[in-house]
Amino acid sequence: MKKGIILALFAGLITFTSCSNDKKMNVINAFVKTYFPDTEVIANIKDGLDCDVTLSDYTQIGFDGNLFGKLEWDEVDCRHASLSTTVPAALVPTEITNYVNRIHGSQSITKIAKDTRGWDIELSNGLEIEFDKRFNVVDFDD
Repeated sequence: MKKGIILALFAGLITFTSCSNDKKMNVINAFVKTYFPDTEVIANIKDGLDCDVTLSDYTQIGFDGNLFGKLEWDEVDCRHASLSTTVPAALVPTEITNYVNRIHGSQSITKIAKDTRGWDIELSNGLEIEFDKRFNVVDFDD
């Protein structure tokens, strides 16, 4: 009896996982179509719940997944892109855009990453800036 329940749960997990892969690709493709319409996914590496993709212009995007199948971008790296070397403005919080325009006006954001602690960006001059969750600058690195 216990073996039957365990096997049923395991089979359900496999089905859930394979369905979530299709859902993940739908999320990734919608993201790419919205923010990078002139590109396509050329490489897709899945690491557990997370996915890293490379686009045809060599932009790299990291997606963070969870057990419920939700997938959300957590890093966009345009430093090696051949089409647009700037992170799309719609992905950058207004507070960060305002800060960069005010302090580093001639620079563009070439990389952005977010996590539960805050945001990290890299500017076109190589300067890395770390923000907390409230968009206060907490560190610089060049």
